[in-house]
Amino acid sequence: MLNTGHWLGLFPPQRIFSRRRFIGIALEPPDQNPGSWIGAGKTVWDPQSRAFLLSARPRKAEGGVRGYAAEIYRSEDGLRFEQVASVSKEQASTVSGLLIHSIEGTQLLRDPATDRWHFYLSVDTGESFVWGGIQWETLLLTSDSLEGPWESHGIVLAHDQDYDANQARDSSIDIVDGLWICLYKAMDDRRDVRPALAISRDGVSWLKTGFLTVDGEERIAFLNGSFFPGSQGPVFVGLESSLADSRQKSESVVYADEHGIGHGSSDTHGVAYLLDRRTGNLETLYHEYWKPGSAYEHAHYPLLGYSSIVWDAQRNRFLLYVEAIDDELTRSIGLNETVERVLVYESIV
Repeated sequence: MLNTGHWLGLFPPQRIFSRRRFIGIALEPPDQNPGSWIGAGKTVWDPQSRAFLLSARPRKAEGGVRGYAAEIYRSEDGLRFEQVASVSKEQASTVSGLLIHSIEGTQLLRDPATDRWHFYLSVDTGESFVWGGIQWETLLLTSDSLEGPWESHGIVLAHDQDYDANQARDSSIDIVDGLWICLYKAMDDRRDVRPALAISRDGVSWLKTGFLTVDGEERIAFLNGSFFPGSQGPVFVGLESSLADSRQKSESVVYADEHGIGHGSSDTHGVAYLLDRRTGNLETLYHEYWKPGSAYEHAHYPLLGYSSIVWDAQRNRFLLYVEAIDDELTRSIGLNETVERVLVYESIV
């Protein structure tokens, strides 16, 4: 993605977002009832199978099911996907020895050293059932085949620091210059959310380096997307959700329980940041409000905040995958009120 024309290094994120065009629906939710979602995953291009692979978690509110599986889909064109594998939360519990209440964000990568698949699952490991969950960690499963069997490496990102005392989850993981880079959602005891960084040389043992500042300042926000190699260092491209304070309840947002866990009450921006690992800072390259580009996005709260961006070298384009809050099927903005699917945008460069 080096350019010899007007721009050098990574293709400018400003151009990627400004040229985005909705092209279709990648995944539909399990059903059309409130609280039914699909998404929270990652898309990669796999040269060996010459296909796009997309991970996702299906979720339903009915019956207290919540995130009931981690699924893998395959596509030749990046738009029409077929399921190739599924790991239920019961299977994940059995193989890991953990009691998993729900699955949320997933990441799928192929290990360059072993050729094995690394499947990272955000799992609710709290001691009791709470809608939305309070304590989340990241579980790693590996396999030689997408169809399994899967082997557990246990919790690789635990909530064991002050800044992630409640949650270490919803990672964005990529391998840049052989280094595994993980930007994850860190939630402290006050339920404040910050982006945090961890690095690894094998994708199994991770070193946390702390929460990240943005332009030198602490920011309460959720970031989710993909890393790309830039001429000045890794560049994160994705979405940023400026989370509303869950302790300040609003009539426009449904809070599901006494813990004040809300949903959909955030402004979402398309963003790009240059990562400086030495200082633990993200330098802003692009930051613009995400305007709905399809009829499948809520007018005021179009996206949940999960995203993945992949370069399609065959067609000279970027593909942007976002988890969108449906405008027509959604009953209201709330934890078990929305219907969400995965949409695909393309940006031809």
